[in-house]
Amino acid sequence: MTTKGVLAIDIGGTKIALAAIDLAGHWLAQTKFVIAGLDGGAIVTQLLAASQQLVSQAQLTVTGIGVSTIGVVDGEHLKLVPTIKGWDHVNLKAALQRQFTQIPVWIENDVKAATYAEVLNGALKGTTAGLYLNLGTGIATGLSLGDRVIRGSHGAAGEVGYLLTSTSDAGFATGHAPFEEATGGQAIGRQLTALVGSPYSAKDMWSNSELPQVVQRFKTQLLASWAFNLANLCITWDPAVVAIGGGMEAAYDQIAPTLTAKLAQSVPFPPVLKRAYYQQNASLNGIALLALRSVTTSRD
Repeated sequence: MTTKGVLAIDIGGTKIALAAIDLAGHWLAQTKFVIAGLDGGAIVTQLLAASQQLVSQAQLTVTGIGVSTIGVVDGEHLKLVPTIKGWDHVNLKAALQRQFTQIPVWIENDVKAATYAEVLNGALKGTTAGLYLNLGTGIATGLSLGDRVIRGSHGAAGEVGYLLTSTSDAGFATGHAPFEEATGGQAIGRQLTALVGSPYSAKDMWSNSELPQVVQRFKTQLLASWAFNLANLCITWDPAVVAIGGGMEAAYDQIAPTLTAKLAQSVPFPPVLKRAYYQQNASLNGIALLALRSVTTSRD
């Protein structure tokens, strides 16, 4: 006997996670596999095989498929995904619909999917306008308006990793994402390693209570940079709540005081700063909720 539900897929830079979920929101089965080093075509082949296997295992009758992914979702293709060779040439929606015929497929950027999770069932629920700040390997935001997440003209709204950090920044045209390259998780590790003279990661910085003076100075400057840019974003968007998510959300108690103080000082109507509700599998939960809502709406 099969159960009707949705297939949720989250495509990251190094792995893909999948979940089979019934229409009541219960997770029936889940799996994941590593994609590091694979090109776009090989990833699609493995993804289709894993999807079919999971659906069979869960005895799921698929009524909709939701996909969250790194990169910008622009029409039928994914853009700005330098970590996966040939990914911008893959029509993922068409590939899934060839295997799951006549089944609707929704594809969304991973941070926007995580924002949906907070809007539909988390820290941004019930807000007129909200902002999700993803502090992880990459830096990005999701902008919510009611129960919608703003996509922009090309699906790139909230891609704050491309913000300029000075008037001399070359920026996107030369292949750079200045703000992310200065304050993202990988960038933090790279800069700390250079300062300390030995391998030193963002996790090391957040987890150690006693830091070398050079690391403490870097940490203070990092928090100031995040606070400055977040304040400007909040002045522009006027959110009621800012939800902090991503891998570095684990250091929320160290991050929040600086951000909260800057928002109170600089923003005419300071938002409430909150820890994201979904601290694990945020994008997978978000795309699952989005697919379930879309399936339910289409049935009504």
